[in-house]
Amino acid sequence: MHSKEAMTSISRRQVLLGGIGLTATAALTACSVGGTGAVTTTITVPPTTDPTIPTGQASASSTTTTIDKTPPISSAAASIQPARMTMTPAAGATGVAPAEPITVAVFNAAIDEVTLTGAGGAVIAGTIAEDKHTWTATDRPKYGVKYTLTGTATASDGSRQPLTGTFTTAEPAETMRAAVQIPNGQTVGIAAPIVVTFAAAVANRAVAERNLRVTATDANDQPIGIEGSWGWMQDEDIQGNGIKQSRVHFRPKEYWPAGTKVHLEANLYGVNYGDGWGRENVVRDFTIGPALKVIAKVASHRLLVVEGDNVIKNFPVAYGVPASVDDGRTTVSGIHVITEKLDLKIMCNPKYGYCGFKAYWAVRMNNNGEFIHANQEVADKGLLGKENVSHGCVNMSLKDAETFYNMVYYGVPVDVEDTGVPMTQADYIWDWSVPYTQWKTFSAL
Repeated sequence: MHSKEAMTSISRRQVLLGGIGLTATAALTACSVGGTGAVTTTITVPPTTDPTIPTGQASASSTTTTIDKTPPISSAAASIQPARMTMTPAAGATGVAPAEPITVAVFNAAIDEVTLTGAGGAVIAGTIAEDKHTWTATDRPKYGVKYTLTGTATASDGSRQPLTGTFTTAEPAETMRAAVQIPNGQTVGIAAPIVVTFAAAVANRAVAERNLRVTATDANDQPIGIEGSWGWMQDEDIQGNGIKQSRVHFRPKEYWPAGTKVHLEANLYGVNYGDGWGRENVVRDFTIGPALKVIAKVASHRLLVVEGDNVIKNFPVAYGVPASVDDGRTTVSGIHVITEKLDLKIMCNPKYGYCGFKAYWAVRMNNNGEFIHANQEVADKGLLGKENVSHGCVNMSLKDAETFYNMVYYGVPVDVEDTGVPMTQADYIWDWSVPYTQWKTFSAL
């Protein structure tokens, strides 16, 4: 009747173009602005020939400036808007987070070309918007590099004006690793969450979450919309080394559709977590298997394996004792998720007087020690399908346990019904045990 393993609960740009200028023929001395905000400068240069066509320009500055070195111009010329430019981050910025957006925008002018080059010669790719008023970087810069922007824009008078500027990215002493639990190319169950675990605590969770992106396609590689949400768990000392780690899970509103291909982009390189910096980007591609789920009918001592709407296996089992007897030995209620399979698990629970118990064909469904496994002693006593006598695990005969072991895999849900002891956040993957409306409140966004 030894079943439940005793164990410790494991619950779980601004910078941009420093000094970017839109230069005209008139001389301009502008202040260098620190920080990371956008700045705008307006330069009005009087015409030299056609008084109806003014020349405009913009330069990095914290103020708006108008320069007029000629006699008053006509009302027609005055009605023409001067060229302006905004940039993110501000001119001459340092300590720029590589993950922050890098943009240049011009008004009353059209961008011709922009090149952003690092000190070592590496070019940061970018795109010019269709209206030619905005350039946006599509790659991220590296840590600790000075970048120089060059380019041109055509002003409203037809003149081509240079775009120039520099900025320098942050150079942190240390960076923080992040890991995803699902390997590339794996097939997982319909309840598999995506779990991103950080090497330390993340102070600015919203910034981290904005850089996590999940997309999906069907079996024919056609994009499909999957509603879902990230949810942050409590920070915990997962490794037992005194360092608390942050963990965030993604679950869809409903179970993943069978056959779905899921793509994760955790674009965490260069992200400022508030008290740490992202080390690398993580990409995962995996596939959802058949619509397989397990229903644990505690009151009737049965374990059903269901595919679609069909019961394909109905096993006699024994669950943990009723809560009225000992709630420490009760199988907890809620939707569990299979996370591990071991052909042999040695179990030990000194509180209940056993250690060294050999649990064959052990399938972990909870980090609180709950497994579905063989217990031939209970089977030999004729208790399977008749009485709940375990310490919280689900006991099966040796033959049935092997059969079940070979049917299931990571991410298959196990819905344990009405035992009186609910799952809690300490149960690691308890994502499906709360309504989706509640789950969404765990997002940092």
